Amino acid sequence: MSPLAIKEHPELETIQSKGHTTDVGTGAFKLLDNIIYFIVKPEDNQKNWVQILGLLSNKREYRWCRRDYLQCPDSFTKYKVFLPNSNGSGALGEVLSTPLIGEPLIGATETFLSIGCFDTKEEAQACLKYVKSKFARVMLGILKTTQHNTRECWKFVPLQDFTSHSDIDWSKSVHEIDLQLYKKYGLSAEEISFIETHVKEMA
Repeated sequence: MSPLAIKEHPELETIQSKGHTTDVGTGAFKLLDNIIYFIVKPEDNQKNWVQILGLLSNKREYRWCRRDYLQCPDSFTKYKVFLPNSNGSGALGEVLSTPLIGEPLIGATETFLSIGCFDTKEEAQACLKYVKSKFARVMLGILKTTQHNTRECWKFVPLQDFTSHSDIDWSKSVHEIDLQLYKKYGLSAEEISFIETHVKEMA
């Protein structure tokens, strides 16, 4: 959160954990309900209100928050893909828990990992397909050996061009995209067979 939020709501110093006053942590919606985050958009048209995705009682929820209370990354005004930052057990190629596209001017608490900073929804949709691919999830599994789905875990997942100029045809199904990725990265028949038989498809 921004210094302005702390200035206008000094009680945050005692509500938030010591040393984490400016964090938008996993418990933010519960701790800061009707202080920073609101279920219904407040009727204050003098302020710029935006939505934040988070968890409340293990259920995904959206809350309204003043934009000037947030320290937003560049991706905030762009399309992106949200993934839970805690998922599964670390099994190779495991299914990711319902990734979704984040629209411009929608952010997320630290419960979620944000991927990308896209100008168009089509690019975000392509990225979403890539995240769901067996290839990307196996590459993620090289470093993701626990439930923690951190930015560092994605180190060996190759970057892609998600525009119409890409060498991958993102209009295809996830399975067909996998076949293109296997060819692009020169996987052997044995490697492809292993992935196809050991990794579950994502809807």
